[in-house]
Amino acid sequence: MRRSLASFGLAILLSCPIAGQTPTKTAVFEMADVHPSPPGTQGGGGGFIPGGRFEIHGVTMLDLISIAYDTENDFIAGGPPWLASDKFDVIAKAPAGKVEESVLQEMLRNLLIDRFKLAAHKDTRDVPVFVLTVAKGGARLQKAAKDGPADITSQPTGQRGLIRLLCHSCGMADLADLLPERAGNYVNHPVVDETKLKGSFDFQLEWMGINFYRAAKANPDGPEAVSVFNAVEKLGLKLEAQNRPMPVVVVDQVNETPTPNPPEITANLPKFPTEFDVAEVRPAKAAPSPGNGIYGDARIQNGRVEIMGATLKGLILLAFNLRPERVSNLDKWMEEDRFDVIAKTSRDVPFEAVQVMTKSLLGERFKLAAHTEDQLLPVYVLLAGKKPKLKESDGTARSECNIVNTDRRYLVCKNTTMAQFAERLPTRAAAYIQPPLLDLTELKGAYDFQLYWTPKAQLPGAPAGDGQKAATGDAPTPSDDVTVFEAVDKQLGLKIEQQKHPIPMLVIEHAERVPTQR
Repeated sequence: MRRSLASFGLAILLSCPIAGQTPTKTAVFEMADVHPSPPGTQGGGGGFIPGGRFEIHGVTMLDLISIAYDTENDFIAGGPPWLASDKFDVIAKAPAGKVEESVLQEMLRNLLIDRFKLAAHKDTRDVPVFVLTVAKGGARLQKAAKDGPADITSQPTGQRGLIRLLCHSCGMADLADLLPERAGNYVNHPVVDETKLKGSFDFQLEWMGINFYRAAKANPDGPEAVSVFNAVEKLGLKLEAQNRPMPVVVVDQVNETPTPNPPEITANLPKFPTEFDVAEVRPAKAAPSPGNGIYGDARIQNGRVEIMGATLKGLILLAFNLRPERVSNLDKWMEEDRFDVIAKTSRDVPFEAVQVMTKSLLGERFKLAAHTEDQLLPVYVLLAGKKPKLKESDGTARSECNIVNTDRRYLVCKNTTMAQFAERLPTRAAAYIQPPLLDLTELKGAYDFQLYWTPKAQLPGAPAGDGQKAATGDAPTPSDDVTVFEAVDKQLGLKIEQQKHPIPMLVIEHAERVPTQR
């Protein structure tokens, strides 16, 4: 979660317990299912749902505290090493009636206190942030043409890798919000607004994705390199990485295992529908926006689902929550023909329920039939070299791997097991490695280490990195161009290569090319 931090830079809070260490009788969920996530759960989606429900899967305790206390992950200190690594599922229901989000947050705080014995207090500490200020020449911003809530939309640019956002009726708090959300590869800490600019403005931001920016920097004959910092400068503003004293939540104590769920909790939680109320499926009336690929243009809001110009493959991946390489036996038309889906359901259903309803819709309208089976497929595996170059952790640091914001991809890992490294690396080096990355090192314990490599788009010449190239010689210096495979070998004394292993695959048995109409 990232939100505006306007005016917090000067806030000073005395160290004090956080209200609600003992759950109140009124701010509690009616029922709650809390349990560790199954292995391999990919999380991050979900949260507070209209109708007084909270549902989230595969998130860390750090994420739960961030939501419950309405703060940034960066502003949560202390806690045990597992705070950012162990994952949990939470499904909870508030009492009947309209419940404000602030009350739901208090309910979540009380749930964490009750089930995990969480204890925390407020403090003020210096933390890394980005500071937004007015540049020396003054702001170059146009007053908003009309009052109203901020309206931020993407606009096609016609140039690969170039991002354009149109911002109408946006204040500086809105800009502070969107920079980490839309340009997280540049702005990897919260933004503090110190512009002192009041009111709303209409403006445009245009910058390159970070890999395209790096490639442009390395190619003087190509397009001009434009970072998000350059885009902000064109508005007469300045964005700089600094440290600021900020209010933080300090975790004093929290249990790794929640107390047991009440009996029959799963059966008693309200169920979501498995089919849409109404739905139309038809051949696409228009091509999707450039860059949206097989998924088309998708919008899910207030119970209305619109997926325009998607292929059947894209709809299958959405419904079954799969990566493109995990579905097989597709006919050619399933990857070429385009379809529109317009459907309606209750506004208080989570995305996971929409996936279930989409799966039912595909079975009804396309007569889709499929099954799951394990198939021997080439996957990446992590192996120990002859002499691994890993420093054992003392076990006190929070277990996490974070990218440091530099021209190279610097990954700093603390108190990290090889199983955790294998899970985290594909998300940080997606251009090189498609999950799963299987840990076959047989190395026990946790380690502190750093790894740097060259983004794939920035490599000279043809794209590199099939995982099979032998890496020889000394460890490279930070100025060398290295693939992530070479980096793992030379810097960590480990190997990443491809082997065949049984992987679950969705096998398509049958689908009709023309969808039926209800």
